[in-house]
Amino acid sequence: MPLEKTSDGASEAPATLDAGSSGKHPALRSTVEHLPAYSAGRSARDARGQRRWSGPIAALAANEGPYGPYPNVVSALQLHAPTVNRYPESGFVTLRERLSRHLALPLERIAVAAGGVAIIHHLSLAVLEPEDEILLSSPTFHAYELEARKAGARTVCVAVTADGAYDLPALRARISPRTRLIYVCNPNNPTGGIVRRAQLLEFVQSVPSSVAMLIDEAYFEYVEDADYPDTVRDAAFHLPNLLTLRTFSKAYGLAGLRVAYAAGAPRLVAALGKIQSNYEVTTLSQVAAMASLENPMELERRRALNRAGRARLVAGLRALGFAPLPSQANFVCVRVGAARAFAAALEARGVIVRPLDAMGDPASIRITVGTAAEIEQALEALAAIAPHGPSKDERRSS
Repeated sequence: MPLEKTSDGASEAPATLDAGSSGKHPALRSTVEHLPAYSAGRSARDARGQRRWSGPIAALAANEGPYGPYPNVVSALQLHAPTVNRYPESGFVTLRERLSRHLALPLERIAVAAGGVAIIHHLSLAVLEPEDEILLSSPTFHAYELEARKAGARTVCVAVTADGAYDLPALRARISPRTRLIYVCNPNNPTGGIVRRAQLLEFVQSVPSSVAMLIDEAYFEYVEDADYPDTVRDAAFHLPNLLTLRTFSKAYGLAGLRVAYAAGAPRLVAALGKIQSNYEVTTLSQVAAMASLENPMELERRRALNRAGRARLVAGLRALGFAPLPSQANFVCVRVGAARAFAAALEARGVIVRPLDAMGDPASIRITVGTAAEIEQALEALAAIAPHGPSKDERRSS
Protein backbone atom coordinates (compact mmCIF):
# COMPACT_ATOMS: atom_id res chain seq x y z
CA MET A 1 0.00 0.00 0.00
CA PRO A 2 1.56 3.38 -0.97
CA LEU A 3 2.44 5.92 1.71
CA GLU A 4 0.29 9.03 2.01
CA LYS A 5 1.71 12.56 2.07
CA THR A 6 1.44 14.91 5.01
CA SER A 7 0.99 18.67 4.67
CA ASP A 8 4.77 19.18 4.78
CA GLY A 9 5.40 16.61 2.06
CA ALA A 10 6.64 13.82 4.32
CA SER A 11 5.34 10.30 3.87
CA GLU A 12 3.39 8.46 6.49
CA ALA A 13 1.61 5.12 6.71
CA PRO A 14 -2.15 5.08 6.07
CA ALA A 15 -4.31 5.38 9.14
CA THR A 16 -5.55 1.82 8.68
CA LEU A 17 -2.11 0.52 9.70
CA ASP A 18 -2.40 2.31 13.06
CA ALA A 19 -5.97 1.30 13.78
CA GLY A 20 -6.63 1.04 17.50
CA SER A 21 -3.27 2.44 18.63
CA SER A 22 -4.17 6.17 18.71
CA GLY A 23 -0.42 6.85 18.67
CA LYS A 24 0.04 5.49 22.20
CA HIS A 25 2.99 3.45 23.42
CA PRO A 26 2.71 0.26 25.47
CA ALA A 27 2.00 1.09 29.10
CA LEU A 28 4.83 0.68 31.61
CA ARG A 29 4.52 0.23 35.34
CA SER A 30 4.91 3.60 37.04
CA THR A 31 7.89 2.30 39.03
CA VAL A 32 9.66 1.43 35.77
CA GLU A 33 8.66 4.59 33.89
CA HIS A 34 10.73 6.77 36.24
CA LEU A 35 13.46 4.27 37.10
CA PRO A 36 17.01 5.36 36.24
CA ALA A 37 19.14 2.87 34.37
CA TYR A 38 21.93 1.11 36.25
CA SER A 39 25.04 3.28 36.25
CA ALA A 40 28.01 1.07 35.44
CA GLY A 41 31.64 2.05 35.75
CA ARG A 42 33.22 3.07 32.46
CA SER A 43 35.42 0.50 30.77
CA ALA A 44 38.50 0.67 28.56
CA ARG A 45 36.18 -0.15 25.64
CA ASP A 46 34.18 3.00 26.40
CA ALA A 47 37.25 5.21 26.39
CA ARG A 48 38.75 3.69 23.27
CA GLY A 49 35.43 3.89 21.44
CA GLN A 50 35.27 7.62 22.11
CA ARG A 51 38.97 8.02 21.22
CA ARG A 52 39.79 10.01 24.32
CA TRP A 53 43.19 8.38 24.74
CA SER A 54 45.49 6.56 22.33
CA GLY A 55 47.95 5.12 24.86
CA PRO A 56 47.56 2.40 27.49
CA ILE A 57 44.38 2.68 29.53
CA ALA A 58 44.21 1.98 33.27
CA ALA A 59 40.63 0.72 33.74
CA LEU A 60 40.16 1.42 37.47
CA ALA A 61 36.43 2.12 37.64
CA ALA A 62 34.69 -1.26 37.97
CA ASN A 63 36.54 -3.06 40.81
CA GLU A 64 37.32 -6.01 38.59
CA GLY A 65 40.21 -8.28 39.43
CA PRO A 66 43.00 -7.00 37.15
CA TYR A 67 44.79 -10.32 36.55
CA GLY A 68 42.31 -12.49 34.64
CA PRO A 69 41.04 -15.94 35.63
CA TYR A 70 43.35 -18.36 37.41
CA PRO A 71 45.55 -20.44 35.08
CA ASN A 72 43.78 -23.69 36.01
CA VAL A 73 40.45 -22.00 35.29
CA VAL A 74 41.50 -21.23 31.72
CA SER A 75 42.31 -24.91 31.20
CA ALA A 76 38.94 -25.95 32.64
CA LEU A 77 37.11 -23.53 30.37
CA GLN A 78 38.89 -24.86 27.30
CA LEU A 79 38.01 -28.41 28.31
CA HIS A 80 34.31 -27.69 28.71
CA ALA A 81 33.81 -25.20 25.87
CA PRO A 82 32.61 -27.91 23.42
CA THR A 83 29.65 -28.68 25.70
CA VAL A 84 27.98 -25.28 25.53
CA ASN A 85 25.48 -26.49 22.95
CA ARG A 86 23.68 -28.02 25.94
CA TYR A 87 21.75 -26.13 28.60
CA PRO A 88 23.47 -25.59 31.97
CA GLU A 89 22.82 -28.02 34.78
CA SER A 90 19.36 -27.49 36.23
CA GLY A 91 19.49 -26.03 39.71
CA PHE A 92 23.30 -25.69 39.62
CA VAL A 93 23.58 -28.60 42.04
CA THR A 94 27.20 -29.52 41.32
CA LEU A 95 28.47 -26.00 42.03
CA ARG A 96 26.28 -25.74 45.12
CA GLU A 97 27.62 -29.08 46.37
CA ARG A 98 31.18 -27.87 45.81
CA LEU A 99 30.43 -24.69 47.75
CA SER A 100 28.78 -26.79 50.46
CA ARG A 101 32.07 -28.64 50.99
CA HIS A 102 34.15 -25.49 50.70
CA LEU A 103 32.05 -23.61 53.28
CA ALA A 104 31.12 -26.58 55.49
CA LEU A 105 27.42 -25.78 55.09
CA PRO A 106 24.44 -27.94 54.18
CA LEU A 107 23.24 -27.66 50.59
CA GLU A 108 19.94 -26.03 51.54
CA ARG A 109 21.86 -23.00 52.84
CA ILE A 110 23.50 -22.19 49.48
CA ALA A 111 22.18 -20.51 46.33
CA VAL A 112 24.08 -19.45 43.22
CA ALA A 113 23.14 -16.78 40.70
CA ALA A 114 24.42 -14.81 37.73
CA GLY A 115 26.40 -12.29 39.76
CA GLY A 116 25.78 -10.42 42.97
CA VAL A 117 23.24 -8.06 41.36
CA ALA A 118 21.12 -11.09 40.45
CA ILE A 119 21.03 -12.15 44.11
CA ILE A 120 19.98 -8.63 45.11
CA HIS A 121 17.29 -8.68 42.42
CA HIS A 122 15.92 -12.08 43.40
CA LEU A 123 15.85 -11.26 47.10
CA SER A 124 14.09 -7.95 46.45
CA LEU A 125 11.37 -9.71 44.48
CA ALA A 126 11.08 -12.36 47.17
CA VAL A 127 10.51 -10.09 50.16
CA LEU A 128 9.38 -6.63 49.01
CA GLU A 129 5.86 -5.39 48.37
CA PRO A 130 4.92 -1.89 47.16
CA GLU A 131 5.42 0.73 49.89
CA ASP A 132 7.72 -1.54 51.92
CA GLU A 133 11.03 -0.05 53.02
CA ILE A 134 14.66 -1.09 52.77
CA LEU A 135 17.37 0.29 55.05
CA LEU A 136 20.96 1.06 54.09
CA SER A 137 23.80 3.47 54.70
CA SER A 138 24.93 5.97 52.08
CA PRO A 139 27.00 6.19 49.98
CA THR A 140 26.72 2.53 49.04
CA PHE A 141 26.11 0.17 46.14
CA HIS A 142 23.21 1.70 44.22
CA ALA A 143 21.78 -1.61 43.01
CA TYR A 144 20.11 -2.03 46.41
CA GLU A 145 17.87 0.97 45.84
CA LEU A 146 17.30 0.27 42.14
CA GLU A 147 16.05 -3.24 42.84
CA ALA A 148 13.81 -2.00 45.65
CA ARG A 149 12.28 0.59 43.35
CA LYS A 150 11.52 -2.09 40.76
CA ALA A 151 9.40 -3.79 43.42
CA GLY A 152 7.70 -0.51 44.35
CA ALA A 153 9.51 -0.28 47.69
CA ARG A 154 11.15 2.78 49.21
CA THR A 155 14.67 3.37 50.51
CA VAL A 156 15.54 4.78 53.91
CA CYS A 157 19.22 5.63 54.31
CA VAL A 158 21.57 6.92 56.97
CA ALA A 159 25.07 8.29 56.43
CA VAL A 160 28.09 6.02 56.73
CA THR A 161 30.44 6.58 59.63
CA ALA A 162 33.47 8.86 59.35
CA ASP A 163 35.64 5.90 58.32
CA GLY A 164 33.20 4.78 55.60
CA ALA A 165 31.48 1.88 57.39
CA TYR A 166 27.77 1.19 57.77
CA ASP A 167 26.34 3.00 60.79
CA LEU A 168 24.53 0.14 62.51
CA PRO A 169 23.13 2.05 65.53
CA ALA A 170 21.64 4.61 63.15
CA LEU A 171 20.14 1.84 61.02
CA ARG A 172 18.66 0.15 64.07
CA ALA A 173 16.96 3.39 65.05
CA ARG A 174 15.28 3.64 61.64
CA ILE A 175 13.62 0.21 61.65
CA SER A 176 9.87 0.68 61.33
CA PRO A 177 6.78 -1.50 60.77
CA ARG A 178 7.36 -1.00 57.01
CA THR A 179 10.96 -2.26 57.08
CA ARG A 180 11.32 -5.54 55.18
CA LEU A 181 14.97 -5.68 54.11
CA ILE A 182 18.20 -4.32 55.59
CA TYR A 183 21.52 -4.22 53.75
CA VAL A 184 24.95 -4.18 55.33
CA CYS A 185 27.70 -3.85 52.72
CA ASN A 186 30.87 -5.04 54.45
CA PRO A 187 33.38 -3.84 53.27
CA ASN A 188 31.20 -1.04 52.01
CA ASN A 189 31.30 -0.23 48.32
CA PRO A 190 32.41 2.50 47.52
CA THR A 191 34.08 3.65 50.77
CA GLY A 192 35.91 0.47 51.83
CA GLY A 193 35.05 0.66 55.54
CA ILE A 194 34.12 -2.41 57.57
CA VAL A 195 31.91 -3.33 60.51
CA ARG A 196 33.66 -5.67 62.93
CA ARG A 197 32.29 -8.91 64.35
CA ALA A 198 31.00 -7.84 67.77
CA GLN A 199 29.18 -4.82 66.42
CA LEU A 200 27.65 -6.72 63.51
CA LEU A 201 26.56 -9.65 65.64
CA GLU A 202 24.89 -7.36 68.17
CA PHE A 203 23.06 -5.63 65.32
CA VAL A 204 21.78 -8.70 63.45
CA GLN A 205 20.58 -10.28 66.69
CA SER A 206 18.59 -7.13 67.46
CA VAL A 207 16.75 -7.01 64.12
CA PRO A 208 13.19 -8.42 64.22
CA SER A 209 12.99 -11.87 62.66
CA SER A 210 10.33 -10.59 60.24
CA VAL A 211 12.94 -8.35 58.58
CA ALA A 212 15.31 -9.93 56.04
CA MET A 213 18.99 -8.97 56.08
CA LEU A 214 21.59 -9.21 53.33
CA ILE A 215 25.25 -8.92 54.34
CA ASP A 216 27.04 -8.05 51.11
CA GLU A 217 30.58 -9.43 51.30
CA ALA A 218 31.56 -9.04 47.65
CA TYR A 219 35.06 -7.98 48.80
CA PHE A 220 35.41 -10.59 51.55
CA GLU A 221 38.63 -12.08 50.18
CA TYR A 222 40.53 -8.76 50.37
CA VAL A 223 39.92 -7.98 54.05
CA GLU A 224 42.97 -8.07 56.36
CA ASP A 225 41.38 -7.01 59.68
CA ALA A 226 41.42 -9.84 62.25
CA ASP A 227 38.08 -8.69 63.72
CA TYR A 228 36.24 -8.89 60.41
CA PRO A 229 33.38 -11.42 60.72
CA ASP A 230 32.97 -14.55 58.60
CA THR A 231 29.19 -14.53 58.55
CA VAL A 232 29.05 -17.68 56.39
CA ARG A 233 31.07 -20.04 58.59
CA ASP A 234 30.34 -18.42 61.97
CA ALA A 235 27.26 -20.20 63.34
CA ALA A 236 26.32 -17.18 65.44
CA PHE A 237 25.20 -15.52 62.21
CA HIS A 238 23.05 -18.47 61.08
CA LEU A 239 19.78 -16.65 61.68
CA PRO A 240 16.45 -17.40 59.97
CA ASN A 241 16.35 -13.95 58.34
CA LEU A 242 19.97 -13.51 57.18
CA LEU A 243 21.75 -14.11 53.89
CA THR A 244 25.37 -13.39 52.97
CA LEU A 245 26.37 -12.52 49.41
CA ARG A 246 29.78 -13.35 47.95
CA THR A 247 31.06 -13.28 44.39
CA PHE A 248 33.63 -14.73 42.02
CA SER A 249 33.84 -11.41 40.13
CA LYS A 250 36.60 -9.79 42.20
CA ALA A 251 39.45 -11.79 43.73
CA TYR A 252 38.73 -14.78 41.47
CA GLY A 253 38.86 -12.70 38.27
CA LEU A 254 35.55 -13.91 36.79
CA ALA A 255 33.57 -10.66 36.41
CA GLY A 256 32.81 -11.42 32.77
CA LEU A 257 31.28 -14.82 33.57
CA ARG A 258 28.75 -13.55 36.15
CA VAL A 259 28.64 -16.01 39.02
CA ALA A 260 28.05 -15.38 42.72
CA TYR A 261 26.51 -17.16 45.67
CA ALA A 262 24.34 -16.50 48.69
CA ALA A 263 24.65 -18.46 51.92
CA GLY A 264 22.25 -18.41 54.83
CA ALA A 265 18.66 -18.96 55.85
CA PRO A 266 17.20 -21.98 54.00
CA ARG A 267 13.81 -20.31 53.50
CA LEU A 268 15.40 -17.31 51.79
CA VAL A 269 17.71 -19.56 49.76
CA ALA A 270 14.67 -21.52 48.55
CA ALA A 271 12.92 -18.27 47.62
CA LEU A 272 15.86 -17.22 45.45
CA GLY A 273 15.62 -20.55 43.62
CA LYS A 274 11.94 -20.02 42.90
CA ILE A 275 12.48 -16.60 41.37
CA GLN A 276 15.63 -17.06 39.32
CA SER A 277 15.81 -18.52 35.85
CA ASN A 278 16.63 -22.21 36.03
CA TYR A 279 19.55 -21.78 33.62
CA GLU A 280 20.81 -18.30 34.53
CA VAL A 281 24.31 -19.42 35.58
CA THR A 282 26.01 -20.75 32.47
CA THR A 283 27.92 -24.00 32.20
CA LEU A 284 31.25 -22.22 31.78
CA SER A 285 30.52 -19.93 34.73
CA GLN A 286 29.92 -22.93 36.96
CA VAL A 287 33.05 -24.69 35.68
CA ALA A 288 35.16 -21.57 36.28
CA ALA A 289 33.84 -21.06 39.80
CA MET A 290 34.55 -24.65 40.82
CA ALA A 291 38.04 -24.57 39.34
CA SER A 292 38.75 -21.31 41.18
CA LEU A 293 38.02 -22.96 44.50
CA GLU A 294 40.68 -25.58 43.75
CA ASN A 295 43.49 -23.00 43.71
CA PRO A 296 43.81 -21.35 47.16
CA MET A 297 47.49 -20.52 46.58
CA GLU A 298 46.57 -18.26 43.65
CA LEU A 299 43.94 -16.56 45.77
CA GLU A 300 46.55 -15.83 48.45
CA ARG A 301 48.97 -14.50 45.83
CA ARG A 302 46.35 -12.08 44.56
CA ARG A 303 45.43 -11.02 48.07
CA ALA A 304 49.08 -10.10 48.61
CA LEU A 305 49.22 -8.18 45.32
CA ASN A 306 46.12 -6.25 46.31
CA ARG A 307 47.52 -5.51 49.76
CA ALA A 308 50.72 -4.07 48.29
CA GLY A 309 48.91 -2.19 45.54
CA ARG A 310 46.40 -0.66 47.93
CA ALA A 311 49.20 0.53 50.22
CA ARG A 312 51.04 2.09 47.28
CA LEU A 313 47.90 3.84 46.03
CA VAL A 314 47.05 5.22 49.46
CA ALA A 315 50.62 6.44 50.04
CA GLY A 316 50.70 8.10 46.64
CA LEU A 317 47.36 9.84 47.20
CA ARG A 318 48.48 11.14 50.58
CA ALA A 319 51.71 12.44 49.07
CA LEU A 320 49.61 14.47 46.63
CA GLY A 321 47.59 16.03 49.43
CA PHE A 322 44.51 13.81 49.27
CA ALA A 323 42.96 12.08 52.29
CA PRO A 324 41.70 8.68 51.12
CA LEU A 325 39.37 6.73 53.38
CA PRO A 326 40.81 3.60 55.02
CA SER A 327 39.90 0.62 52.83
CA GLN A 328 39.73 -3.12 53.36
CA ALA A 329 38.73 -3.82 49.75
CA ASN A 330 40.32 -3.66 46.30
CA PHE A 331 39.59 0.04 45.86
CA VAL A 332 40.18 3.38 47.55
CA CYS A 333 37.68 6.20 47.98
CA VAL A 334 38.90 9.80 47.94
CA ARG A 335 37.19 13.18 48.02
CA VAL A 336 38.17 15.37 45.07
CA GLY A 337 35.49 18.07 44.78
CA ALA A 338 33.54 17.93 41.50
CA ALA A 339 33.96 14.20 40.95
CA ARG A 340 32.61 13.89 37.41
CA ALA A 341 34.85 16.67 36.09
CA PHE A 342 37.80 15.26 37.98
CA ALA A 343 37.18 11.77 36.55
CA ALA A 344 36.91 13.20 33.03
CA ALA A 345 40.28 14.92 33.47
CA LEU A 346 41.83 11.63 34.55
CA GLU A 347 40.29 9.80 31.62
CA ALA A 348 41.85 12.33 29.26
CA ARG A 349 45.14 10.94 30.58
CA GLY A 350 44.17 7.30 30.14
CA VAL A 351 42.97 6.59 33.70
CA ILE A 352 39.34 5.60 34.24
CA VAL A 353 37.96 5.95 37.77
CA ARG A 354 34.45 5.94 39.21
CA PRO A 355 32.75 9.22 40.16
CA LEU A 356 30.35 8.41 42.98
CA ASP A 357 27.33 10.58 42.22
CA ALA A 358 25.19 7.51 41.42
CA MET A 359 26.07 6.07 44.83
CA GLY A 360 25.25 9.23 46.75
CA ASP A 361 28.58 11.12 46.90
CA PRO A 362 29.12 13.54 43.99
CA ALA A 363 32.31 14.91 45.58
CA SER A 364 34.31 11.64 45.62
CA ILE A 365 35.83 9.11 43.27
CA ARG A 366 36.61 5.42 43.73
CA ILE A 367 39.87 4.05 42.35
CA THR A 368 40.27 0.30 41.88
CA VAL A 369 43.57 -1.25 42.94
CA GLY A 370 44.90 -2.35 39.56
CA THR A 371 48.25 -3.76 38.53
CA ALA A 372 51.45 -2.07 39.68
CA ALA A 373 51.76 -0.37 36.28
CA GLU A 374 48.15 0.86 36.40
CA ILE A 375 48.62 2.30 39.87
CA GLU A 376 51.71 4.23 38.78
CA GLN A 377 49.85 5.52 35.72
CA ALA A 378 47.00 6.65 37.97
CA LEU A 379 49.31 8.45 40.37
CA GLU A 380 51.09 10.19 37.51
CA ALA A 381 47.74 11.37 36.10
CA LEU A 382 46.63 12.51 39.54
CA ALA A 383 49.85 14.46 40.00
CA ALA A 384 49.30 16.15 36.64
CA ILE A 385 45.79 17.37 37.38
CA ALA A 386 45.88 17.86 41.16
CA PRO A 387 47.39 21.38 40.94
CA HIS A 388 44.45 22.38 38.69
CA GLY A 389 41.77 20.58 40.69
CA PRO A 390 40.23 21.32 44.11
CA SER A 391 42.25 22.88 46.88
CA LYS A 392 43.89 20.68 49.51
CA ASP A 393 41.24 21.84 51.99
CA GLU A 394 38.48 20.67 49.65
CA ARG A 395 40.18 17.32 49.12
CA ARG A 396 40.61 16.75 52.84
CA SER A 397 37.15 17.92 53.88
CA SER A 398 34.60 15.26 54.73
